[in-house]
Amino acid sequence: MPNDSIFENNGLMRAVDQIAKGAGRLGLPLYSCACSKRTYTQHQLLVLVVLRQLLARSYRDLVDLIELMTPLLRRLRLTKMPHFTTLQKFAFRLETHVLDGLVFTLASSVNGDRVDAIIDGTGMQPGSASYYYVRTMSLRKKEMELRAVRQHVKLTLVVDERTMMILSMLTTIGPGPDVQLLRPAVSKAIEHGASIETVIGDKGYDSEANRRFVVHELGAEAHIPLRKVMRTAENSQGFYRRRQLRVFDRTFHDSGALIETVNSMLKRLSAVVRSLI
Repeated sequence: MPNDSIFENNGLMRAVDQIAKGAGRLGLPLYSCACSKRTYTQHQLLVLVVLRQLLARSYRDLVDLIELMTPLLRRLRLTKMPHFTTLQKFAFRLETHVLDGLVFTLASSVNGDRVDAIIDGTGMQPGSASYYYVRTMSLRKKEMELRAVRQHVKLTLVVDERTMMILSMLTTIGPGPDVQLLRPAVSKAIEHGASIETVIGDKGYDSEANRRFVVHELGAEAHIPLRKVMRTAENSQGFYRRRQLRVFDRTFHDSGALIETVNSMLKRLSAVVRSLI
């Protein structure tokens, strides 16, 4: 039987340890109510639900898989795996602030120095039907026309440029402009314990108000290229936009493309998970 030192270097075991520690620091109660059966703690269920996302498995497949992982069961102090419907029901009643708090604890455990934060937004498909399915069904029904999706889930991410660690995420209904999302997304990263030195973004976040927030309120530097706008437009001119002409660093801006790797990973993972629901 492999000794425990082997599992210390296992990526899955490290992920379980980090999630379990984060769940403990959240202050999440061990049991959902006083009348709980107390067979499994909410910490154990939270770890398993997050593992399902990491492994891109259905609830049923996850239970079958984890049952074969004796060291992982020992690490979670589980004598038996919960039924897959137990995990499913726990995931449905899991509130958003719990997952947001988990991101907070994981980010605060990694971030020590001031970071260069990259911000970007991307669209996520709200349903599980593929474009091919929608197109095929539309062509079969002559009375229906293929219509573009008018609304989607817009995910705004703030990521550490060095470690690719997600510092904060913000979900809104898209499509819509990015400019008003910089302040709440970056503020959320600050609440999560991030100390930001530089904010890197594309032209969609260019405004005098955003630059004032980053430079004056956060004491950081903004590397956001200037848009060509009408001189009469709101936030088109100002001290901080003119200042950007002097301090803009193309090297910082080019590193902002790294966030597309995180966007791509999240989309691939979410597509696999949706297909297994």
